[in-house]
Amino acid sequence: MNHLVNIIRRHWLPLLLLNGVVVAATLYAIIHTKTTVSPVWKANAELNLPQPSNRLDASLGTLGQLQNTGFGFSREVNPLQIQLSILTSDTVMERVLAVDPEKNAYLRLSDYKALFTATPQQQSTIIAVEARASSPDIAYKRLNNLINIYQLRLNELRRQDTNVREEFSQEDLKRAQQQLAESQVALANFQQQTGLTDIVEQTRSLIGQISNLRTTYATVLAQAGANQTQANVASQRLGMSPQQAMNSLRLGENKEYQATRQKLSEVETALAEARSRYTDESPQVQSLLSSRQELQQIMNQQIATAVPGASANDIDLTLGGNGGRDSRIEMISQLITAQNSASGLQQQANLIANEINRLNTELNNITRNRGQLLDLQRRYEIAEGIYKSITAQIEQAKTNPFNVYPNIQTLDAPSVDPKPEEPSSRLAALGGILAALFGSISLILFLENRNPMLKPEDLQQVEFPILGRISRLRPLDMERSLSAEVPIELQRLASAVLMLEHQRLLITSSTAGEGKTTVTLGLALALVNCGFRVLIVDGDLKQAELSRRLGHPKANTEDRHAPVSISLGLDLLPAPAVPSEKIAEFFARGSFAQNLNHIQTSGGYDYVLVDSPPLGLASETNLMSAVVQNVLFVVRAGKSDRYSVLDSFEQLSRHNAHIMGLVVNCVESSATGYRYGRQRELIMETEA
Repeated sequence: MNHLVNIIRRHWLPLLLLNGVVVAATLYAIIHTKTTVSPVWKANAELNLPQPSNRLDASLGTLGQLQNTGFGFSREVNPLQIQLSILTSDTVMERVLAVDPEKNAYLRLSDYKALFTATPQQQSTIIAVEARASSPDIAYKRLNNLINIYQLRLNELRRQDTNVREEFSQEDLKRAQQQLAESQVALANFQQQTGLTDIVEQTRSLIGQISNLRTTYATVLAQAGANQTQANVASQRLGMSPQQAMNSLRLGENKEYQATRQKLSEVETALAEARSRYTDESPQVQSLLSSRQELQQIMNQQIATAVPGASANDIDLTLGGNGGRDSRIEMISQLITAQNSASGLQQQANLIANEINRLNTELNNITRNRGQLLDLQRRYEIAEGIYKSITAQIEQAKTNPFNVYPNIQTLDAPSVDPKPEEPSSRLAALGGILAALFGSISLILFLENRNPMLKPEDLQQVEFPILGRISRLRPLDMERSLSAEVPIELQRLASAVLMLEHQRLLITSSTAGEGKTTVTLGLALALVNCGFRVLIVDGDLKQAELSRRLGHPKANTEDRHAPVSISLGLDLLPAPAVPSEKIAEFFARGSFAQNLNHIQTSGGYDYVLVDSPPLGLASETNLMSAVVQNVLFVVRAGKSDRYSVLDSFEQLSRHNAHIMGLVVNCVESSATGYRYGRQRELIMETEA
């Protein structure tokens, strides 16, 4: 809090000027509005944006569903904001202004639009509309005209929207119809050429047929093999091939062969009888043997012709006696049946294999043409979806304008507030107070940022010790009394100076008003109270504040001049009368140093305290620091500038001056204590 007070006290003049300007402006605004601003009447109405009940739901095939439930409220799209834009558009406002009774008073449309306020209510579909005017009747007419022209503007927008949508929709519909027809024809031609209709179903059917045929093929082959094995067994048992067996059966039915065989049988019978009577050399027997041989040759020729490779014995066995004949005929019949069955089954297997090959070829064709068919079907579906979408949009266009530009309902008809709105002096005064407050804060921040005040933290960062902290001293009148009580802070400062054991001290500060002259006088008095002989030198040749306060004008010469006695043990060397333009020359040529050395030696002073000008306001202080190298630097809490103090330290360092320590002036302190010591009269002021 003390820091803030010090900042305000430091910048009191700019703050006073700023607040004076704000107060004057506030008073002018209050007086001006009271005399020039006329009362304002307000007319209010509420408009409702109804939720449409129509709903569009159309299937677009593979493209999905087309749904439209009307407008909806969201962060991105709010129909109320759209209606506000239409309501406050330049087109609407120009038409309202054209029929306004005071249209000549508004040269700019923006000024006229400022008379209207349209606000959507939260979580509702209601728009509150307000119009201001200089009279109740004008306010009512102005708001009523706005609502009527707004409704007319909505009708215009609906008609424009309908015409534009219908124009573009018809062109799109024709194009979509053409694309749909072309894709449909291309798909039908391809299906007709390839026989493909449903790829999945046809593929599944072909795969099933091929699987069944392969099973049947394996079964038929197995049966054909079994029959062929049976025929082979019978053939081995008969000792002839199946063809020979069939031919032998055919030979048994040959009449010539049977006649020859009958004659041979008769000859054999006659030969048997003849041998029973005669010997083989008898003519009868020889004749019969010759006849038998001839018949056997004829029969063998017939067998060779009918059954190649078969012998007469085989034929005889086949066509032998009844018992054997029947058995062999049955075996021949089984052989022929098995052979025929095997042959038939083999032919059936070949047919099945051909069918399997045909189905595989058809399946390969489906796989090869599948991509093209799917592409044609996809094109057809897209064309169909686009056609359905455009058709649905055409149907939607019949009601769409009312979705985009709904028919606004007037919930509350325009009504005028009977009490006019007048300028408020309280609001103006409150605005002035806030302006003064924020302006003062901004000004303080700006000034502090530009030239900040020295803080205790800044002193902790430097390497110089703090020899004394002096509270705010009460001014004393030295001209009336020579006895004054020395404050305890100055006595402590004197004790710290005694510990330094330096005879000369240059007391300075960074700028004016930090209390260096007061500290010089107080320190001199404290040293005198300790029994020392002290000389105080007024080194501020321009202001000569120390000489003036002690009642001694400037010396008449700039050469050697004698000190004057102030009190016992305390003398003053007044500032010489040197022109301002020759002050730097006075210190530079050594006059000050020679005079000071002579006076200190001849006067026998224990301590010499030089009150110099502020480092930031005069250049001669740096010259004096070359003569008096021990510096006691004074800063004032709540007054000193950070940059000025740091710059002063840097200047003293460049001139090889030794800062013995710091004295902090005007430190806030609530402690009280005894004041003791030798009483001397001294003007103790806080500002030089």
